[in-house]
Amino acid sequence: MRGASLVGIIFLVVLIIAGGVYFLLRGGGSPNVSLEFSKPDQVLLGQPFSVTVSFSNYSESVLKNTKLSLALPEGVSFLGQSPDQKVMEQTVGDLGVGSLSQQTFSLIVTSGSQSLKRLMAKLIYATEENLKVQFVSIANADIPVGQPAISLNLGTPANVFSGESFAVKVSYQNNTNEDFKNLGLKIDYPSIFRYQKSTLDPTSGNNFWRLGALTRGSDGSFTITGSVVGPEQSFFNVDATLTADFLGQNYTLGTQTASVAISVAPLSLSISVNESMDYIAKVGDTLRYVLRYRNNSDTALQNVVIQTKLTGELLDFQTARSEASLNSLTNTFSWGAANTPELLSLAPGQEGTVNLEIRLLHAFPIRRLSDKNYTLKAQAEIQSPTVPQNTTAEKTLSVTSLETKVAGQIAIDSRAFFRDAASGFLNSGPYPPKVNVATQYTIHWLITNYSTDVVNIQVSAYLQSGSRFTGKFKSNLEGQPPVFDQNSGRVLWQVRSIPATKGIVGEPAEAIFQIETTPAVNQVGQELPLLSETRIQALDSFTNLTLESSDGALNTSLPDDPTIQGDRRVQP
Repeated sequence: MRGASLVGIIFLVVLIIAGGVYFLLRGGGSPNVSLEFSKPDQVLLGQPFSVTVSFSNYSESVLKNTKLSLALPEGVSFLGQSPDQKVMEQTVGDLGVGSLSQQTFSLIVTSGSQSLKRLMAKLIYATEENLKVQFVSIANADIPVGQPAISLNLGTPANVFSGESFAVKVSYQNNTNEDFKNLGLKIDYPSIFRYQKSTLDPTSGNNFWRLGALTRGSDGSFTITGSVVGPEQSFFNVDATLTADFLGQNYTLGTQTASVAISVAPLSLSISVNESMDYIAKVGDTLRYVLRYRNNSDTALQNVVIQTKLTGELLDFQTARSEASLNSLTNTFSWGAANTPELLSLAPGQEGTVNLEIRLLHAFPIRRLSDKNYTLKAQAEIQSPTVPQNTTAEKTLSVTSLETKVAGQIAIDSRAFFRDAASGFLNSGPYPPKVNVATQYTIHWLITNYSTDVVNIQVSAYLQSGSRFTGKFKSNLEGQPPVFDQNSGRVLWQVRSIPATKGIVGEPAEAIFQIETTPAVNQVGQELPLLSETRIQALDSFTNLTLESSDGALNTSLPDDPTIQGDRRVQP
């Protein structure tokens, strides 16, 4: 029996193999299709080129519903199409037995000089025998990308002084044997750049030039002059983008960036507040700004003027104290020879300081949900009409700035009630409280958060002797209920986060829990203590400071319960 079964299995396997061979011979397998690229050995960045995809049907069946698609990598575009289009599909139709077809695509590389760009062609088709099954043939081609077709260069000094005029030389050259038309050039300046002039007038604004045609092997250049006013030892970039129009579509032919450092100026200035560059202020603070200046040149600088402009909703300019004159329209403080004689002439190497003091408001001016994350800004400038030798600036100038964050504020309000049906709690027991008889109370914790988002909030207090936590709780925040530690009597409520202005705009965050207290005989005639001082702690997400606050202890006098009248002391 076992031998007969084995023979049967072998016969079945042979039958399956034979059927598969027959199926393949009848054209049931994948068709024999060739898919190949014809491409240039190398292309230049920004120069249009063509690739041809050839496909042949070597099978014995007509290919039906044939489609050819070409997928492009980043930095390659179809000429005449949007640079965002990365796939183009063309319908081929039926492909006869032994037939050869090809499609040509016009492309352009817009980024990635000295790199390889991989193209992927995909042929999708069915056969006459089975129109429901789609077959796919794929071929890849790597396109070596050489130098830019049009080279672009920015010539700038490595270092400049704040306020000093300097030149940016823009040069470009056609590296091909073809003519380019409709060239455009855009220069992106930093925000601190002050444009002065250009040897080639801009076509639009002060940063776009329509260069027109650039014939094979030719070049061009022009010079832009300007200055920057920025902090010492900082950097700024000047960016250039060269474009061309092909078939009505604009393409990037090249980009260039020049980085320039702002050197330590002949006249330097720094600013601090409350002896720190990173001070975090609080409402009600007194801020003491110190501006330190120094002549770093070998030339005596005459008629030095220092100005600083303060901005911030929390600044109380009525409290400002300084030897400087104050322009209250612009909130700018100015020091010069008239109020600071040392600034009349500043010898080489001489340094000094000027000061101002101002207080912050005692409350945040919150009116909307967006009133959050308050900051104070001081923008300072020092200048002299004297220019040291070998300096091209019209005047000696230096600027600096300081931004100071203001920490948020959080408050806890702890209240106790006997009659509290409005909150959904029905407290039992006598009031005024009686000796050896339990009375229930509800404790309300209300959190008001001011100007910053806070996280990791903890509210805690201790139940007093004779009190217990009943476990009943409700809150308008999602989170864990208060946890009661029977050993210590501590009630702890933890909240993950509370947004800024909660309780100022809209209702405060609130937790309500019930306690039960039984007076002892030695407490007759007294107001029975219920809960210790309540403390809150939270992490300020804006300043990363820990915020803390507290509210006083609670007893059975219940000053927040409007229904309580008369004697509130423990009765015998």
